[in-house]
Amino acid sequence: MTGGSPAPLWQPTPGNGLTIPGVLDAQAAARPAQPLLVIDDVPLTYSELAARSISAANVLRGLGIEPGDRVAIFMGTSPEWVTLWVGLCRLGAVAVPINTAYRGDFLANQLKDSQTKMVAVDRSLADRVFVIAGDVPTLCAVLVRDDDKPATGAVGKPSHLEVLPIARLRDGGSSLDAGVPALPPFPLGAIFSTSGTTGRSKGVLATQQYLLRAAQAMIDLWQLQPGEVVHGPLPLFHLSAVGTVLGPMLAGGTGILDSTFSVSATWDRVRRYEASGIALAGAMLSMLWNLPPDPRDRELPLRFISAAPVPRESFEAMEERWDCHIVTCYGMSEAFPLVVAGIDEAKRTGSSGRPNPDFDVLIVDAQDERVPVGEVGEIVCRPRRSHVMFEGYDGRDRETVEQFRNLWFHTGDMGRFDEDGYFYFADRKKDAMRRRGENISSFEVEQALLRHPAVAEVAAVGVPSELGEDDVMVYLVAEAGQSIEIEPFMDYCCDHLPYFAVPRYIEVTTELPKNAVGRVLKHELRARGVSPSAWDRESAGYAVRR
Repeated sequence: MTGGSPAPLWQPTPGNGLTIPGVLDAQAAARPAQPLLVIDDVPLTYSELAARSISAANVLRGLGIEPGDRVAIFMGTSPEWVTLWVGLCRLGAVAVPINTAYRGDFLANQLKDSQTKMVAVDRSLADRVFVIAGDVPTLCAVLVRDDDKPATGAVGKPSHLEVLPIARLRDGGSSLDAGVPALPPFPLGAIFSTSGTTGRSKGVLATQQYLLRAAQAMIDLWQLQPGEVVHGPLPLFHLSAVGTVLGPMLAGGTGILDSTFSVSATWDRVRRYEASGIALAGAMLSMLWNLPPDPRDRELPLRFISAAPVPRESFEAMEERWDCHIVTCYGMSEAFPLVVAGIDEAKRTGSSGRPNPDFDVLIVDAQDERVPVGEVGEIVCRPRRSHVMFEGYDGRDRETVEQFRNLWFHTGDMGRFDEDGYFYFADRKKDAMRRRGENISSFEVEQALLRHPAVAEVAAVGVPSELGEDDVMVYLVAEAGQSIEIEPFMDYCCDHLPYFAVPRYIEVTTELPKNAVGRVLKHELRARGVSPSAWDRESAGYAVRR
């Protein structure tokens, strides 16, 4: 392997910057028969994805999707997911990836806030869309993909919705229709969701150029070469598609995608496809680390494992056990990656690396003054070039401006730099939680649980998990004259929350700590931790339904 990243085969479209279809078409011409992706062991070549996405763009336009329209993707990882995404990019319409665990208000809010016109959905998830469709006035059509999971069939299709098989996207021909307009400068590539702190989750407007620049940063981080394979068992509704789809596309490599993550099967799949690298969430890495040692661990073909966060106490032991480099980074949907530690860079235990050259990154105090080296403060950033971070929050101009206070984007996270410029993440300033790689808005959890007839007040906080990140804990105050029975309440949680947001710990209390104006003092609740009186669903053997 030679050092450094490969020179790109593509060039920006004059006046338009980088586009995802432009990159794909250039690579399809150079390596048409090479698999770009292998999804659940089914290969999809560069030329096949190019042709299918052209067909999808033509069909979508025939169905009334225009440039700027929003189309939600509420499906598991599949060829149809990627085909639809690239087809929308060709058309100048915008994909709205949605977590497949969402239901009820979580799902309805995403569709309403994005003004979604069409939803592509797995058949097993279609009832979740049908039951809330009346709350989404812009929704007029649903594309259904047959997946291998049973459909409940309990909810009838709303009469105002046109429902079509997603296989229709194959019927649009292999040449882009003459009437499809040229892409505008710096077209949007997707609207990703980011957890709210004092309100609902927000839609992050990401241009195609931003997504490609982020993918290039990951290629540089990994030193990914043409023909190399990256295994990515991460869901595509997160920003992970930047590394596992666009990364291989830019580098001329191949991404191995799995619709589900299997701890026991991961290393066998790495061996089968001779993967040079694997991209994981931090909790996944901890699960793999907890596997019994295997004599073949040091014989894996991996050059790198890419994950964040990485437990500092086992970082070096992981590299030794699997005989590869652990590479990590820090960032968020709004600006990714902000800090990187590449495959050939000197590592410092606990550090995420140094700032991405596309950004200025500072640590500031409550008055936005730069803090001394080594002192913890809020992480702020600003771009050094255009379209390398998000364009703002969808429909929320005021919140966008507030987040860019004093011309710096305020991340809401806390960290520090050492004397050599290495960055260390410290904590979250904002009131959000992260569990198994999923961001969770405490506000949305609380609003869902307040609908329970026996609940008067609720506060959701994150508590440390043995796998890293957070477990969800909720404090409940019952309505006067009511009692809260834990297991029926947990059944309610499973019906109204994504599985990853279902609380692990529940404590019923007579009151919540509050300040003089009635705001719940969550720092006090977090400081309490998990008390002996708290109910623990894992100790109780309660199984969460997915």
